[in-house]
Amino acid sequence: MAAYSNRRRDHIHFIKQYNRETGEYTGARIVIFIKNKGKLIYDIDNFQKHPYKSPKSKNHNKSLWKVIHCDIEGLIKKEMINVSEDNKYIMRHVLYENPKGDIEEYIRELITEETGIEDFKLSIDSLQLM
Repeated sequence: MAAYSNRRRDHIHFIKQYNRETGEYTGARIVIFIKNKGKLIYDIDNFQKHPYKSPKSKNHNKSLWKVIHCDIEGLIKKEMINVSEDNKYIMRHVLYENPKGDIEEYIRELITEETGIEDFKLSIDSLQLM
């Protein structure tokens, strides 16, 4: 699969955070990027903001993201794991994108699939999760 950047594509990114010592889930962050509308960041549970080790490789020919099977037809699903700089947290990143562009029609389904949350209000036009 050819390398490409998600900076240019609409995507939804889930970051699930775990305590490195105990493996206990601490929280999650959802990042929704819609090219013509901007970015929404929404934290769930007790997600801890912290500096983390950069997941980016300086070698542009090698990506740390692994493409994995996606049950939703038409979407690409990628996964990566990294660690906070203080080694307190492990983060499991899952990113979904549609190579044809539009991710908006999948957002509700993906949030439910990745978080288990079904009862939420979402306003994409103003990029607000309520």
